[in-house]
Amino acid sequence: MRSSSLILAEAALRLGSVRLAARESRQPSSTCSLALRRLEEELSVTLARRNTDGLALTLEGRRALPGLARLAAGLRALQGCGPEAVPARPLTLETLFRVAEALRAGSIRTAARQLGIGQPQLSRQLALVENVLGQGLAGRSDAGLVTTPEGHLFEAQVAALQADWRALCDPGQGAAPVRARAPVSIGTVLPATPDGDLARMLGGLIRRLTESHALNFTLVATLAEDLLTGLDTGRFDCVFLDARLRDRYYSQIELRRSQVALCGLPEGLVRAGAMIEPAVLRKLLETHPLVLQSRRSGLRQRAEAFFDAHLGPDWRGAARVLEIDALPIIVNVLAGDGYVSVLPEHVGRTNFGGRHVILPDAYDQRLMLTWRQSGRARRIAELIAGDLAEN
Repeated sequence: MRSSSLILAEAALRLGSVRLAARESRQPSSTCSLALRRLEEELSVTLARRNTDGLALTLEGRRALPGLARLAAGLRALQGCGPEAVPARPLTLETLFRVAEALRAGSIRTAARQLGIGQPQLSRQLALVENVLGQGLAGRSDAGLVTTPEGHLFEAQVAALQADWRALCDPGQGAAPVRARAPVSIGTVLPATPDGDLARMLGGLIRRLTESHALNFTLVATLAEDLLTGLDTGRFDCVFLDARLRDRYYSQIELRRSQVALCGLPEGLVRAGAMIEPAVLRKLLETHPLVLQSRRSGLRQRAEAFFDAHLGPDWRGAARVLEIDALPIIVNVLAGDGYVSVLPEHVGRTNFGGRHVILPDAYDQRLMLTWRQSGRARRIAELIAGDLAEN
């Protein structure tokens, strides 16, 4: 969120009119209207209704206005502009918060690691803020950053801004936040078993967040493709996905990795700890139907990557593939001889004993917390990731 957008949105709400806010700030009406819309998107709440007479604040808008007024005043003071002005070179709240974190940590390297970003990026942001404000915030030394008096003042100002901003938009900030208590909707890939790592993790997460933050949850277990569709349509705020995406419209955090195994092997086919030979693997696929989830699943993608690497792309012509999306059904198909599948390692260990072989680490199943770029989704994802990191 840019400082200018927040200042213009506050003016529009305070004056009850986009047109008056534009006149006060000497900005185009379209710019003020866009600023208000961006703030509403960031907070995931409607702050005002548009009508012929101007803006009619909603209940959430009236609740938000005092905090927004403090934020706007604080941003103007920080960037040294008048009570009705907009910063000529607006900074984003994210940049301000990151630079303040670097000053608190006394080290670009430490702060970058804590924030999950690169050191060069954080260094550039520190230089940008110093350039915009026209003052040095920290001296550089071999030991790290040495905060200047101006830097200490900056820290205090940003701390106040951060507290007001979190009170507006953090879904875990107390009993009466500004934003409506819309249920948090989470999607997840299908757990393999009720006592597996994923099922236990999700059960503990829901209990803790419900009890600690009084959040209402909707949790849906389905396939990877359906999860992404749910993100795109707004059905889910964030999802637990078993595949890494190469799409700038999604953000992801890797939560954990787990091994997968080729299961249902004939007794004595491979010795313990050994990898199956390509010739033996090809013969196996020619004589044993291969039971896999549909291509919408991340587990299917890991399986195909393994077979492609070890047998070449023509293995599909030799294998008879049966598609079954429900893992418990796959396990029961493999209970008798004559079928093979790629399953989570703990499923293979529990159900197939010596009739499974663990695939190399390169084919591990990765559980990724995934969300689209929006303020609400990011805050929910941060809350979930923080809880799982602590537990």
